[in-house]
Amino acid sequence: MKKFGRIVFIGLLWVAAGETDAQHDYQAGPSDKSSVHGMLIFGKNKIYASHLPMFHAPHHYQIILELELDKGDAQKFIADQQQHPESATYTIEPEKFILPNKIAQSGSFKANLYRGHFERGGIKIADSIKVKIASVLYFKKFSEAEKKPDNAVFLLFGNRLEQFAAHQVISKPDFEQILQVQSELFVSDSSNKCVAITLSEKNAPVGVSGNAVSIKTNSGKEELVLLKQIYLEFDDLKE
Repeated sequence: MKKFGRIVFIGLLWVAAGETDAQHDYQAGPSDKSSVHGMLIFGKNKIYASHLPMFHAPHHYQIILELELDKGDAQKFIADQQQHPESATYTIEPEKFILPNKIAQSGSFKANLYRGHFERGGIKIADSIKVKIASVLYFKKFSEAEKKPDNAVFLLFGNRLEQFAAHQVISKPDFEQILQVQSELFVSDSSNKCVAITLSEKNAPVGVSGNAVSIKTNSGKEELVLLKQIYLEFDDLKE
């Protein structure tokens, strides 16, 4: 596989809910109203979700979750992914709730499951499935005072069989990008941590086409393979 540009690993940082300044108590504020909080949903060995963020309330959060679905619903979701390998993006349209409160409760909710984006012509493949929050991998409320780094920082997470990387959203304008990757940096079955890695010398999306990325760690060089892009969004994070 070819190498992809000048991509380097600048530091290894474990980011777990509640352990860093980037994490917050799951406490609702005055602007946190009940709303439909759409989420990307992905994974086959384990099922993950990423809240579709915006910079205005009540959607001003970047949140990555591990989910549990009822066995039949999980099988339907996995089977649909296998039958439609050309469709990288799946979303859920949850019932209305106050987002921080639901996270704090590690609660369950009903949601419609779509192949594609539920607000942009996606195809509904299941109605009112039960979704349970199994673990909070990352939780961050946006702050206008936070300065965006020059480099593109991604949050690496997953399990022994599947790994993913999500661009860390900071301040407007920004972008959301989620990639499926292959990495030896995070191969345990622990579901409560992310690894923050710097994947680019400028804060821009990372290209994917099966590229092998050479990254530097404290123990030497490692390889990160970019398998496919699950989602890329600019418009929702312009302002």
